[in-house]
Amino acid sequence: MSTIPSRQLPNVLAASKQQFCFDPASGSFSQDKLLFEQSDALFALLLLPADGNPVHCSSSHVSILFCGGPATVLIGQQKTTCFAGNIFLFRSQCNFVVEPKDGAEIYLALYKKELFDSLFISMLADCQLIYSFFGLSNCKDEFLYFDCSREMPIQQFAKALQLELSNTDDLSVKTVRCSTVLFMTNLNRIHRTHLVINESSMMKDYLIGDILKYMSDHFTTATLASTAAHFNYHPAYFSAMFQKKALCNFTTKMQEMRLEQARRLLVSTELSVQNISESTGFHDKSYFYRCFKATYGLTPGEYRRKYADEKNILTEKLDS
Repeated sequence: MSTIPSRQLPNVLAASKQQFCFDPASGSFSQDKLLFEQSDALFALLLLPADGNPVHCSSSHVSILFCGGPATVLIGQQKTTCFAGNIFLFRSQCNFVVEPKDGAEIYLALYKKELFDSLFISMLADCQLIYSFFGLSNCKDEFLYFDCSREMPIQQFAKALQLELSNTDDLSVKTVRCSTVLFMTNLNRIHRTHLVINESSMMKDYLIGDILKYMSDHFTTATLASTAAHFNYHPAYFSAMFQKKALCNFTTKMQEMRLEQARRLLVSTELSVQNISESTGFHDKSYFYRCFKATYGLTPGEYRRKYADEKNILTEKLDS
């Protein structure tokens, strides 16, 4: 599991009941954002209502959504199907709707700006993606989505952070800062393989994020030349700049994006492998099989079956 069972966090349960109000007319819950903002607390951990009704949420200065089971998350017009282990990072001025499925436990962590002092920010300076995310000046509708279902280490960091966020003793501010730095650093460590670019806003004021977003939106047709032209760069200059900022060349990144999209289609749809191969820009099925197995260690069919088994394990409500 990627979340701590709620029965082990009774104080979180009690606080959460005050934070969400049910509207019978709309059949949905709404978060009382002012209740947190007007409190003395610098952080909070909330458990979303899990009876299947939509839950309308608003991000604080920084917010984290931990999915402990299947859910759908609606941000603007984008609807994302999530599984146990998935994580969203939100900046302020981002509204979203969560629909937990099958009683899934979904936690929302809220942070006030005052928690992030200069020492905290300096500890993230070598984590380019996360550092840029925290430094955004225009935060409206900015979010990052990580598919971490297969990454057990990050789930342990997530649970450790949830535990510290639930504490309210004299050392809690210090431990929450430390746990958040550790969690964010490890998110940055795995972002190349677990950040779902085409379902993240990718920070419009962050150049490489803007480029990656364009590539993910056009991953079946984009070339180095066409992408360079879109951003008004000479192809040679663009290629060198991309390698420096993305830490890999354009062709490698495009292949990673296509394979990631194929992987997500395998676990979230019932499309045939042939259809998935073609829709992600692999017109040679045997080449797609070779690339997929080289990256994930399994054929597409084997991966689909294995992921279904892992998803069942991850969504079990364990005793510990």
